[in-house]
Amino acid sequence: MASPDDPSDCHPGPAAAARARRLSVTAVAILVGLALNLALCVRRVGHDDRGALAFVGVSHLNLLLLFVAIRRFELSPPGSVARGRARLAVWLLTTTLTAGFTWKIGALLPPALAIVAWVMAAGTVLAGVFLLFVHDDK
Repeated sequence: MASPDDPSDCHPGPAAAARARRLSVTAVAILVGLALNLALCVRRVGHDDRGALAFVGVSHLNLLLLFVAIRRFELSPPGSVARGRARLAVWLLTTTLTAGFTWKIGALLPPALAIVAWVMAAGTVLAGVFLLFVHDDK
């Protein structure tokens, strides 16, 4: 029988699991920066342009959910159902961010460049499908 201190045991103890779930200083700094960015964007846009305000709010919420999904993906054991769900969430959230920003940029570009932007966005989404689902940890 293996002791709790045996390095051959591949299951981390409760203390190691708690440390893995804590956010790093870098992650906290990123989240604080994201919150400040949201506050500055809301202040700059004001209440005059509700469409822009909604876009900023939804984009920031999407980005926050993406960070949560990436964290869940990293903490899930390989091959688990939770990891598969987190992988799907990461792909869906990155796809919606890509589409949203391409839509906003495409409205400002001439039609030929907008088509190029959408083709590049589609390539990014398809590369994400390949890397997250087809390649599958190989």
